[in-house]
Amino acid sequence: MKLKKIIDDTNIYNYETITSKVLVDKESPFLKSVILNKGFKSGLKKGMPVLKGPYFVGRITEVNYLSSRVLLISDLNSKIPVLVEPNGYQAIMSGTGDEFALLDFLPKNHQLDVGNIVYTSGTGGLLKPGIPIGKIYKNEKQNILNFFIDFTQLRYVKVSSYIEEENK
Repeated sequence: MKLKKIIDDTNIYNYETITSKVLVDKESPFLKSVILNKGFKSGLKKGMPVLKGPYFVGRITEVNYLSSRVLLISDLNSKIPVLVEPNGYQAIMSGTGDEFALLDFLPKNHQLDVGNIVYTSGTGGLLKPGIPIGKIYKNEKQNILNFFIDFTQLRYVKVSSYIEEENK
């Protein structure tokens, strides 16, 4: 019955997005975060994903009445469960504080190619699966990922919430 629901219904998620302006961009070599001009008065909550266009840029880590802080995925403290396509490998993406990230905990005998796309996996239920993050740039000894987003150009972002509908 659940499989039939998924096959018959292409929209199994309800989405809400709130557009917000980036007010402050913290320029630190290690801490990568921004302040948004919306807070819980506008419906924002801790943990909500933040996007620039279709691309994932971070999660809300603090919420005040009129503002919020977003931890960008490039931050050293950022760890995100991801999916690497086309092979469907599950991994953990770790921010480096720079313009790239590393992929850890890939399966043994994995084979990544330059240009493979990395998406959010949805594991843990906090993030919607399938949000594009970046491409594999280098895969010799370290699996390096280049982001689709230039974090220095963030002016407006979308904060998204999704609720997975019950499969009845």
